[in-house]
Amino acid sequence: MAGQEPLALARCQRICAIPTKRTEHKTIGYLEDKEMSAVLESVDRNSRKGFRDYALLLLLYNTGARVQEIVDLNLADLRLQTPFQAKLTGKRKKERLCPLWPESVAALEKYFTLWHPDASQESPVFVNSNGRRITRFGIRYLVRKYAAQAAQICPTVKSKKISPHTLRHTTALHLLQSGNDISVVKDWLGHADVNTTHGYVEIDMKMKRRALEACEPPQVKTGKGDPKRMKPSILQWLDQLTESAKNNVQYSTGSTNEKA
Repeated sequence: MAGQEPLALARCQRICAIPTKRTEHKTIGYLEDKEMSAVLESVDRNSRKGFRDYALLLLLYNTGARVQEIVDLNLADLRLQTPFQAKLTGKRKKERLCPLWPESVAALEKYFTLWHPDASQESPVFVNSNGRRITRFGIRYLVRKYAAQAAQICPTVKSKKISPHTLRHTTALHLLQSGNDISVVKDWLGHADVNTTHGYVEIDMKMKRRALEACEPPQVKTGKGDPKRMKPSILQWLDQLTESAKNNVQYSTGSTNEKA
């Protein structure tokens, strides 16, 4: 600014001096293992839509993908032969590869037989009932729908606000809890800065519990015994000393009276 508009430099300095607004820093919401299992188990896999929904939720959890990355996913981006993997295109068109579980591959193959029997490689992976590419809002609706059903199986889900991004947070936490290095989790999620990934370490209660267990509490006396100055032997000695002093005073007084 100083080189291009020198006259505006003083005003820019005043603008930069304005303090940033302090906003509330909320903890990241995620699902525990049993809660995530309840969401997946709530899907009815006996129906055609159920096969699609189960494959969608499992892929979200497997990859930790952003919802838009799943929306943009095409059949050509999936490798369903070993090594199983999905190519995701994130922010700023940055691509990354995520490995797939055999369970995810099996769910996707079953879904394709019902929804994509003759699809081309450029076809979207997930489509709606009209055969068009599913939208962000459609995925959000499905996640909330099955979260509400999961609350009937696992009551703790009811107290949580769940969205597609919650599944991304869940993947990150579970990867960290499994002992993966934070740099691996960073690349898995497609974070540009490792400081973004550090936010998950702050809320990892399992890691905090392990850290607490490894740190022994301070050795504090239980208070069963009296302090040294209050021990009976000390008190008895003080009583004897007091009695002895009294006797000496009485003896001295008596001798004085006799002399008088």
